Amino acid sequence: MSVAKKVSYVLVPLAVFASAWLHLAPIALAGLLSYMILDLTYRGLARRVSPMLSRWLALGVFLVAAVTLGWMVARFVRATIHTLPQIAATAIPRIIVLAESHGIDLPFDNVYELREIAIQKIKEHAEGITKTSGVLTVQFFHILIIVFAAILAFFSPPPDNCGPNLFDELRRELAARMRTLMAGFEKVLGAQVIISAAYTVMTLAFLISMGFTHVIFLTLATFLFGVMPIIGNIISNAIIVAEGLTISTHHAAFALAFLILIHKSGYFVYGRVLGSSMKVPMWQTLLAILLGEVVMGVPGIILAPTLLHYAKEELRAIPSAR
Repeated sequence: MSVAKKVSYVLVPLAVFASAWLHLAPIALAGLLSYMILDLTYRGLARRVSPMLSRWLALGVFLVAAVTLGWMVARFVRATIHTLPQIAATAIPRIIVLAESHGIDLPFDNVYELREIAIQKIKEHAEGITKTSGVLTVQFFHILIIVFAAILAFFSPPPDNCGPNLFDELRRELAARMRTLMAGFEKVLGAQVIISAAYTVMTLAFLISMGFTHVIFLTLATFLFGVMPIIGNIISNAIIVAEGLTISTHHAAFALAFLILIHKSGYFVYGRVLGSSMKVPMWQTLLAILLGEVVMGVPGIILAPTLLHYAKEELRAIPSAR
């Protein structure tokens, strides 16, 4: 094994540890996602048009996709600000009644007390919230930078014509490591988008059949949160059950039963789909999801299975010593 290949094997884990330590996992995820969209679009178009035209068309598709996704998220945020208070205003009193009937003590007795608790917590953590807002603002610009870097990397020629020196050889080896990493990322994110879309369709049919209100908002919440495995399902499920309470306890009970049957199985379905595509046992995939969430938060849920696939492929490429 050459020196450049050994160094590349060391640099990739160092980059992963640095991303976790410096809390750069969301930025890394944005960069990988941007490059994946560009590369997938390019590969689809390169069969029909010239390579250079394919790259520029891929950039156009990426920009349209980025603007569309940003518009969807913005609309969803506005809908959340408008809809969630309406749901809470009706659901919380019914939750209080149900809790009292079952002898459960809640830290609030009505919506106004809940609001006072929230305001008090905000005052207590005002400094932390201010710092978080600053971090989010800085992180937004960091994401813009990494997206621009992904576009530049997409338009950069591959390091095929390398000279007989360590720098060029290391550049070629790092490019090989990134190809393996991106292959795993495509499988992981592709599997999650497929699962989220399937669950969204089933949830939409359930919401319409049960006569739920705010169907569009709940459907968007199911899909957008569903891209985040496990945690996203929990959030969207809680919103749907709360919406069911605004109609009747029977709607909430049916919604809870449906979501337990369909969405809660997402943990194991996600692991099985990834396990079959990456050819690793399901328990390893689930363990990677758990460790990724603990170390890197929500982005780690997607990045950890990607890293698992990367490690497996790299280890399989190295012959064992006998």
